[in-house]
Amino acid sequence: MLRYLLLRNPGHNRVYYLESEQLALAELALTCQRLEQTCGHIESIDIAGINYLSFTVEKTLNERELEWLSRLSFIFALFLQEVDNEAQLKPVALIPPSHLDPKISMLLKYSGKTNEIFTRMMINVGLVSSDFGVEDSIQLLDPVSGKGTTLFEGAVRGFDVTGIEMEQKMVHETTTFFKRFLEQDKYKHTLSKHAMYSSRTGSEAFIQLFEYARDKQGFKSESSRKHLGIITGNAIHSRRYFKAEKFHLIIGDLPYGIAHGNRSQKQHKSRTRSPAELMEVCLPEFHKILKTGGTLVLAWNKFVWPREDFVELLTTRGFQVLDSAPYDQFTHRVDQSIKRDIIVARKA
Repeated sequence: MLRYLLLRNPGHNRVYYLESEQLALAELALTCQRLEQTCGHIESIDIAGINYLSFTVEKTLNERELEWLSRLSFIFALFLQEVDNEAQLKPVALIPPSHLDPKISMLLKYSGKTNEIFTRMMINVGLVSSDFGVEDSIQLLDPVSGKGTTLFEGAVRGFDVTGIEMEQKMVHETTTFFKRFLEQDKYKHTLSKHAMYSSRTGSEAFIQLFEYARDKQGFKSESSRKHLGIITGNAIHSRRYFKAEKFHLIIGDLPYGIAHGNRSQKQHKSRTRSPAELMEVCLPEFHKILKTGGTLVLAWNKFVWPREDFVELLTTRGFQVLDSAPYDQFTHRVDQSIKRDIIVARKA
């Protein structure tokens, strides 16, 4: 019997405070379900005063299994221990995704930014809960993309990513930031702008679309080029922008109703504290553009919308909500006015 020990990123506690261990164990339990062998004893243990998360397996993990572990949002280092020789820990090399330098999310700083470790967790939970894997060419949508943290974290993992953002100023800042990043790190890239759809009154939404690769040789091959697009538009029009069954993952951090708001179809000029009205309009659109077997992962403030109401709405819109353990273990306090949770739903 072998035991793997995972050391958490020192920044993990700062993101989740008292709930950090609970969230990490939940993410680990879900990831273990994607390994080829059965994991046992998924738990938190202390060795010589250092805390680790651990699990047991019968044999050494293969490369694909290590890839799954390397995508955990919190992982800092991995060790192997023989259960009958607890005095020795053997370091195990991780295989982190590196399609884009992961420093990009840390470089971007602004008020109201979602921490990149939390964003990473949402993406990882979405992928492990889907019918797709690390070997697939994943298409990810963030329908409330803000300044692009989810897009950048998806790009690091080699996904083709698209965001929708209503505020033109944010789209401009995100585009400018990403273009500067690609230039400074000498990625071969192009940036184009074109309309997503048209009406009698003319073009209604535009996308800023990057195509990029690590070097000129990689850019020559269509299969190795990656895409990052940002639409200046509204998530309630998602089906107008995209063909049916386009995305493997839809990941979004909904407005918390405190520093942010959202605009509904009924209230184009006003903002509402609750994401409920926005979701009533958007979920049918999301269902159409999500692939069968794909997942929807959304974060929101439970103080402004009860979880049971969110689950009911998703169910009536045709989604299968994953609500049993450990999916019910992601609630955590951000501050006095925000109790954040994530909900995971599949298109069955």
